[in-house]
Amino acid sequence: MPRQDKLRLTQRNLYILPTRAGWGFAAVVSVLLLASINEQVNLGYALAFLLGGSGLAALYQTHGNLQGISLSLGSPPSVHAGQFVQLPVTITNQHKRLWRCALAVSASGPEPRLAGAVQFADLPPGQDTCLLIDIPAQQRGQQALPRLVIETRYPLGLFRAWSYWRPRSQVLVWPALDTLAPQLPDSDSVDPNLATTHQSRQGQDLPEGLRDYRRGDPVRWIAWKKSSLTLATGAGLVTREPAASSPPDRWLDFERSPGLANMDTEERLSRLTSWLLMAEQESAALGRAYGLRLPGQVVACGQGPAHLRHCLDTLATWPGGAGSARGGRHP
Repeated sequence: MPRQDKLRLTQRNLYILPTRAGWGFAAVVSVLLLASINEQVNLGYALAFLLGGSGLAALYQTHGNLQGISLSLGSPPSVHAGQFVQLPVTITNQHKRLWRCALAVSASGPEPRLAGAVQFADLPPGQDTCLLIDIPAQQRGQQALPRLVIETRYPLGLFRAWSYWRPRSQVLVWPALDTLAPQLPDSDSVDPNLATTHQSRQGQDLPEGLRDYRRGDPVRWIAWKKSSLTLATGAGLVTREPAASSPPDRWLDFERSPGLANMDTEERLSRLTSWLLMAEQESAALGRAYGLRLPGQVVACGQGPAHLRHCLDTLATWPGGAGSARGGRHP
């Protein structure tokens, strides 16, 4: 059974067997037929043949309820370890006249905890529907998707027709969240002098407001056009007030950030994951960029949902190759 993200159900990959109710139904029909033969009851013959024909018709219809259906897999979103991945599965009924009723899709695994809840669907002719199958995320990193099972017992519940599907795609699982994570550490700048110089220059390049000239103000701060008017009235020079500098970049370091001592690797990654979410909230409110430093790998400072996802993906796949991520501001 090869792994594939699209599957069409045919006679080659469909299976059907009687259910417990089906075996009971067959036993009752057999006893009825034997009693009719023994007692020579014509109505018993008619009833036995009627029930047997209904069972055979149900066998054909149960199998045909799945035959010809197409299944396709959407892109599974990343989640944190310990959560559930919602796997989007699209089921398409390509028949133009037949309904597909009481379809059930679920995930199966070698352990009961790997099995997700069953999702049901009814498909009108020529239409499709999307089901979200819950898959437990066990640990961080690339996780293969478990085998999926689609089945039906329509219309009488006497037979169970089913098929297996092994998706090829994988889902990237981020480290688990640290529910006991403290607030963001204060010592977060790798080079405070460099950060301060960078921010002060930014403030000098973006002046705002006006004030009276003070001894020591740079000449380029002087508002000459406004000063010509004030000098004509007997007042002094006027300079531009430099803009308040933006906060320095925040760095989250696997080895040096406070609050990570006496923690193993997975616990540190979980705490860094929670801090990254806090840093993104801080960035949205204050505009403060943040970066991530891991042994052998650096994610440059940045902000926004795309940058947050890049940082989380780096934590999920670490340890990886050495080198610095491109984009953003480098320290």
